[in-house]
Amino acid sequence: MAMPLCLGIGELMVELAPSDSPDHLRRGFAGDVFNTLYYARILMPADWQIGFHTAFGTDTLSDNMMAFITQHNIDCTNTPRIEGRSPGLYMITLQDGERSFSYWRNMSAARLLMRSPDLLAAKLADARFIYLSGITLAILSPADRQLLLEMIAHVRSADRTVFFDSNIREKLWPDGEEMRVAIKAAGAVTDVVLSSLDDEKRGFGDADAPAVADRYLGWGAQAVLIKDGAAPSLLVNVNDAVWFPPDMVHLPVDSTAAGDAFNAGLLAGMAAGKTIREAIPGAHALAAQVVLHPGALVPADIILADR
Repeated sequence: MAMPLCLGIGELMVELAPSDSPDHLRRGFAGDVFNTLYYARILMPADWQIGFHTAFGTDTLSDNMMAFITQHNIDCTNTPRIEGRSPGLYMITLQDGERSFSYWRNMSAARLLMRSPDLLAAKLADARFIYLSGITLAILSPADRQLLLEMIAHVRSADRTVFFDSNIREKLWPDGEEMRVAIKAAGAVTDVVLSSLDDEKRGFGDADAPAVADRYLGWGAQAVLIKDGAAPSLLVNVNDAVWFPPDMVHLPVDSTAAGDAFNAGLLAGMAAGKTIREAIPGAHALAAQVVLHPGALVPADIILADR
């Protein structure tokens, strides 16, 4: 019997971050969907396979990125490689303790991840969990975005769960209307929407978490989970609504990947047989653990030792 597959679709970028030396930057790799897959791999049952569908360039940095993904037991085979493209890059700047980000991603190979749709179709057909984000949608052309969502709609079934983190980043979209149309289309083919109240307020003007849930349920989602930082998160489905208090973190070090880690905890819990409701406390616990350490990707041995 084939191993169940959790498939993430999105972009992995080169990260340049401050190091101990003021004249040097530390190179790493990170990206919202990949961050979630990274933490999911640490906690998911061993009989699950984790796959990442993106696109890579043909340069040495892309080779390094593929090796990095494989090193963390995430499968990136049968993925397009695009001549003349390279990974997107972002740089973190610290000023008075505050992080700011500069991005270079116009020529990112990941923007062309739909270049070989037959490769993705084979993975979607095998996937038990399908995971994507608003950033996945934002980096694609309108035609590729539509094709991706049509392919997901085609394979959506009772034995397959589609997760969508809305992850609204206005700067990635040509305009607000295109963003809202795309998010609505994704909501219509999604089983579990994972959202942030702040994002939804900015993007759609919702008054509160119940309003966010009502909107996504109206579009066709089966369940909506709205996170609100240190405030309780809200899970709503067609039957009920439940509030979940997060774990208290008194001195967070780095919240960069808190939401990505939360989503990973949810995926891991559900892969182990828990309902979404039963998996939420573990998701909160993982997010609270991750923010105590610097960087988007906390080493696996630290995650496992702290548990």
